Amino acid sequence: MGIYAIHYTYPDDLTELLKVRPEHREWLTGLHGVLVAGMYQAGHHEVSEGEPSDEEPPHAALIAYEAGSIDEVVSTFEHDPYWQNGFVLRRVVREWDPPLGRWAAEEGPFGA
Repeated sequence: MGIYAIHYTYPDDLTELLKVRPEHREWLTGLHGVLVAGMYQAGHHEVSEGEPSDEEPPHAALIAYEAGSIDEVVSTFEHDPYWQNGFVLRRVVREWDPPLGRWAAEEGPFGA
């Protein structure tokens, strides 16, 4: 099993997305592999200059998910109500193996 970081980018106007939020959260809650999930806090960020872009989207989220492969993650997240309703403008899935920090030192999906 691996850990995957899934980054979602959402539209500027969240009005319609918020109508689907309960269904999205219920779907996420039902997934065994979800380790942590949530939107970034608006207005609470710092972005360094440089590539790939100096401008970051105002609304985005991060999901840490445990799965057997990246293909499994992509296949599973095709069923996300946000994805199916077109509210995910961009999805980036990357395998993540954090070697340092409190999560990595603890027993469980991130640790020994």
